[in-house]
Amino acid sequence: MVVVRWRVNMSSSSPMDEWRFLIGTWKGTSKDHFGEKGVIEGVTVFSSEPSEKFILAKGESWCEGRLLNRSISLFFYDSVDQKFKRKSFFSYGFVNNEVEYTRAEGEIKFNIEIEPMPKTFEGTRWRSFIRKMSNTKIAMGLEVAKQGEEFKQYGESILIKTK
Repeated sequence: MVVVRWRVNMSSSSPMDEWRFLIGTWKGTSKDHFGEKGVIEGVTVFSSEPSEKFILAKGESWCEGRLLNRSISLFFYDSVDQKFKRKSFFSYGFVNNEVEYTRAEGEIKFNIEIEPMPKTFEGTRWRSFIRKMSNTKIAMGLEVAKQGEEFKQYGESILIKTK
């Protein structure tokens, strides 16, 4: 009988370690952003699902008591490409495939490819970002540009960790 033992080093340092502070419940607000007028409120719960190699985010947002969106995002580090990636699924009916285009201490910016591309977004380029302001405060948002134009902010939410 041959016994094969696999040794997996689960404690090795990973670029994901910098973002583990996200695990928990976060609440945030924004005003007159993301194509909406009024105060936008949101709750996002981050967890280590399906393993410590990922951060799963489940979110909901409302504007003046009206549910705008539900989302699920899977955030991970691709060690082959050496880039952060995120797959975000929205109740609107589309998916953002996000790939890091720049990273600095406490901030990641992603280029976004949307599928299926909604007709209203054709010819529009999108970027997203997550920025650590402290262990209990982050900024998340979007930038937008038409072909041949510079990116401008489309919306930003400041989230505070509550649990």
